[in-house]
Amino acid sequence: MLASAWLAVVDSYWATFIYPVGLGLAVYLGSWLAQRQYLRHGRAWKPIGVEGGIFSMFGLLLSFTMVASGTAVKTRDATVHAEANSISDLHRQSQLYPPALRARVRRYLLASLRDQLAHPTPNATECLRLVHRADSLNQAFDAGLLAHLAGAPADRPVVQQILTLAAAKNANYFALLYTFRERTPRTILVALVVLSLAMGFMIGFMNRFQDYPSQIIPIIFVVAVAVLVTTIRDLDNPGRGVVTPDYDDLTNVEAVIRRGP
Repeated sequence: MLASAWLAVVDSYWATFIYPVGLGLAVYLGSWLAQRQYLRHGRAWKPIGVEGGIFSMFGLLLSFTMVASGTAVKTRDATVHAEANSISDLHRQSQLYPPALRARVRRYLLASLRDQLAHPTPNATECLRLVHRADSLNQAFDAGLLAHLAGAPADRPVVQQILTLAAAKNANYFALLYTFRERTPRTILVALVVLSLAMGFMIGFMNRFQDYPSQIIPIIFVVAVAVLVTTIRDLDNPGRGVVTPDYDDLTNVEAVIRRGP
């Protein structure tokens, strides 16, 4: 329940608007504190030398999270390609099977692809439903193969090959569904948000002590960090983000299967 509530907050469209506002507010609070506690009382503030290290630490965390999110996207696309290849292998091999088995494999592949392509960006609940749907489809397919084998024992090697190729196809499909549920750890996201707010506070605080405080640096900071963190959230959420898996391979394979030999 707590995990679901957390994801609801992270994935909320409101977070996209609230986060940059929070960064701007952090910058303002830093500037306000410098004015109220230092400048108003004629007190001076000098850098202690660790500010650059703190900003570097934040930059490393930001880049690490960005790379991890980008890698997850590439892994997801690679899994789609692997699944398309396994489906294509089963379809090509089925052209050598007896007509009854060939037709059974064709119906199975089209039903599986129809379910998958109808839900290209499933959320956690839809992933679980698709897993149950795939299990039911696989059980019916296996039962049909066993029934065929009972009437045609000589086709055992062919049926064994079908089961092996179908297992490879299903392994890739289930791996793909898992990637939709694999998210950036909450501790990393919390650290990223907290550190970014702290960096905004520091920028507002230090900028206020300049002889001629500029609004350009704080604005660039808020815009740049908001864009980068929003991009990370988008990459981390294939179910609702802009960056979604490329299903062209699966669509092309489905078209080939529908056209027939």
